[in-house]
Amino acid sequence: MESKRSESSSTDSSDVLWWRKLWSLPIPPKARLFVWRAFHETLPTMVSLNHRGIDCDVTCPRCTDVMESCSHAILDCPISQMVWRMSRFWKVIEKRRTMSFADFLRITSLEVTLEDLALVCWLAWKLWCERNKIVHGGEEGDPQAIFDLSIASFGEWQALHRAPIQSQVVGSDAWSPPQSGYLKLNIDASVFPSSDHIGIGAAIRDDKGSILGAVAKSVEGSFSPFVAECLALCEGLRFAKEIECANIEVETDVINVVSAVVDNRELSMEGPILEDVKQLLAQLRSIGIHHIGRSANYVAHLLVRFGFNSNCTNVWISETPSVVSNAVYIDANA
Repeated sequence: MESKRSESSSTDSSDVLWWRKLWSLPIPPKARLFVWRAFHETLPTMVSLNHRGIDCDVTCPRCTDVMESCSHAILDCPISQMVWRMSRFWKVIEKRRTMSFADFLRITSLEVTLEDLALVCWLAWKLWCERNKIVHGGEEGDPQAIFDLSIASFGEWQALHRAPIQSQVVGSDAWSPPQSGYLKLNIDASVFPSSDHIGIGAAIRDDKGSILGAVAKSVEGSFSPFVAECLALCEGLRFAKEIECANIEVETDVINVVSAVVDNRELSMEGPILEDVKQLLAQLRSIGIHHIGRSANYVAHLLVRFGFNSNCTNVWISETPSVVSNAVYIDANA
């Protein structure tokens, strides 16, 4: 009897911690409600509707292959899996495909950061929304487009609710265009504790504020914030060279990186990276590298968040990424 009480107490405590984590996730309330319903198997899947006495076909309306439970709709359906494969969570999902959605979330929440858990829940929610579109007569979306829009909307929501509003930025804290005939490259990087990768983002704009090129990617490995920023600078310059840019002014919100490039100081691990940076600056006929405030680097910051949450290199040429469209517009019209 004592053993059973102890086991029950442990389970209750674990559930309390899990729910506290869920309600603290940086996602919209309706997304949290979706997770709660999926966790308790109360989503209106075909199996659930049938159990409620509704006469309906219990097979999945998308793959039309097996019965549609919560775990199938969100994790196991081949259509959902095509989207999950594009994310960096696929390995986690693949090894837990036989689990209920509740068990999947419980275990995953113990292995990933709070921000990663938020993204997992966000993708699951978007896949459920996509499923509902099909049920109500809509057309199946392209998996790549579903993934891209989901990541972009996640970044936009995070930026809106957790980052400074750019329309309030004025004076020297706002992004400023380069002088006529020149281009400006803004770079940024992100490092999160306990993560096995970093995010990198870079944007190249002309004197009108228009995006000529942008890149967002994740890089595997554990790096200090300084090394990550050096890598972002190098990647941004390589990208500028690839798309044949020249006469570039470079900006970063990390003053140590500017000092390391300008002062020519000898460094150990960062040395080879900075040597590449200096060569690229010369080849691109750079007019200098400058330190700016974080607010003035907001577009690069948004690209970093997008890159961090993606498992591939995302490149835009002569088009504005949707995740930064509002910020680019504000910068250009400030």
